[in-house]
Amino acid sequence: MIEFKVGIIGAGKIAGTIADTLNKLDAFCPYAIASRDIDKANEFGDMYNIEKRYGSYEELANDPEVELIYIATPHSHHAEQAKMCINAGKPVLVEKAFSFDAPSTKEVLDLSREKNVFCGEAMWIRFLPMYDMARDIIKKGAIGRINSITCSLGYDLRKKERLLKPELAGGALLDLGVYPINAISMLFDQAPISAMISCVKLDTGVDAQDTIHFNFNKGGIAQAFITMLYKADNKMLIYGDRGYMEITNINCPEEIKVYNFDEQLVADIKPPENQISGYEYEFLAARNAIISGRIEFNRMPQAETLGIMTFIDTLKKQIK
Repeated sequence: MIEFKVGIIGAGKIAGTIADTLNKLDAFCPYAIASRDIDKANEFGDMYNIEKRYGSYEELANDPEVELIYIATPHSHHAEQAKMCINAGKPVLVEKAFSFDAPSTKEVLDLSREKNVFCGEAMWIRFLPMYDMARDIIKKGAIGRINSITCSLGYDLRKKERLLKPELAGGALLDLGVYPINAISMLFDQAPISAMISCVKLDTGVDAQDTIHFNFNKGGIAQAFITMLYKADNKMLIYGDRGYMEITNINCPEEIKVYNFDEQLVADIKPPENQISGYEYEFLAARNAIISGRIEFNRMPQAETLGIMTFIDTLKKQIK
């Protein structure tokens, strides 16, 4: 079977998870790794059995064998590197958050359309089968009309230097907030009509924890709490007028429980047994789009990426 060759820009933790996933995914391989430090690229390549190692991102982008580039660097660099890849004619999958603001996001997406080159956001929850099942439960009316959603997401990320620095677009909102914002919008199947945010900042100036209140059409409301100071329960509760649903670990669901209003458990759903890490689904979707000649995902179209980033910009203005 011919392997789809993926190049990875950046050799940090998420890049390692991606490389490990690709090594276990049929018909894919992590073919090339690029770091500004060639020694780091070689070390990463040895660890994940990667054939090509580069000491510059440009070299990887110009490798004719690379069929898709995954950008795994800090948010602050995504737009610049994505444009470099697109200008080199390379399809690109950009780690969330797609960029640091809406204008830079639009520049990348405009270039993708101009050059007719695939560009997608690696927002993995948009591709996870567990969220497909959650949406199917809602569409079938198992818990009735959705009235409200509450969730929390938190980890102790204070040792991640990039998240502490404003110049690297650090903070909880861009690193963690994108998950509940995407999940809530996806489950309500609409964008919020308004939102408010309150936050606590670190001494460096980045937001350390936030509470976001959402309002939707037809009276729907939601609240999301995010923190980079400690581990939260990382659960989501979706309340309908006939029951409710609980999702455990919202950024990669481990279990979905459905209850009626008599507190009776009516469904208990687990991830597919053959799931590798959860990241594989975005790569399968990217390959299918590229083979089909499309420049964007069906599940996470470019307009949705720009819309989410525009929404985040409105929140950031509130916490300046």
